[in-house]
Amino acid sequence: MDHTFENYKMETFLFKERTARVIYPNCEGNGRLIWKAEYWNAFPDFEIEMLNRGYFWCNLEHATRWAPDEETAISAEFIKFVANKLEIEPKCIPVGMSCGGLQVLRLAELYPDLVSVLYLDAPVVNILSMVGLGEAEFNPDHWRELVSTYGFSKSTVVNFRKSPIDAMNVLIENDIPIIMLYGNADNIVIYEENGKALEDYYLEHGGTMKVISRSMCAHHPHGLKDPRPIINFIETHIR
Repeated sequence: MDHTFENYKMETFLFKERTARVIYPNCEGNGRLIWKAEYWNAFPDFEIEMLNRGYFWCNLEHATRWAPDEETAISAEFIKFVANKLEIEPKCIPVGMSCGGLQVLRLAELYPDLVSVLYLDAPVVNILSMVGLGEAEFNPDHWRELVSTYGFSKSTVVNFRKSPIDAMNVLIENDIPIIMLYGNADNIVIYEENGKALEDYYLEHGGTMKVISRSMCAHHPHGLKDPRPIINFIETHIR
């Protein structure tokens, strides 16, 4: 049994044949929702503090972590379902760690009306980077998963244009604020090929963004020991 959220009421159920979870704050709810896209119980300090501030929390396990359109559509349905169930605002705070970052960025691209402010942590922004076309070492597990998800071959993958890096203009057009963390020693999700592209684009186009670099930190751990800088940004820019 996982004890991460044992002090909170959690409901677990099936949604579209996927395991879904909703966690309730122990205090009076504030009517706002956090959606953690992937790795539901990993590095939870931020979410626990937000639960203590009255936020609701939800997660839906995915058939694939690589965020194709159809999976993103199910995520959007789930967020609307939970908001309706709780009678709260569906414009949520997506939390995206690693491939979860890919998922929340695709939600922001395709369903910007559901996104208030994004929290990204070592996010996958460029799928071409994850198949070894940059500095990252080729990962056969990633390749097999992506072939299964998108039907890639070595000849067709170079033409793929459905990464968040290909739709950053949508985030700017919808004025979506972002706080992003990364480890400057990450050799799995290479920052220069992923988050840095998003940081540069936001800087060039006047977007609202705060970036925190974790010195001498690899891909893990995610989050901050003291999550207050993340929370302060979110509560300043929540819409």
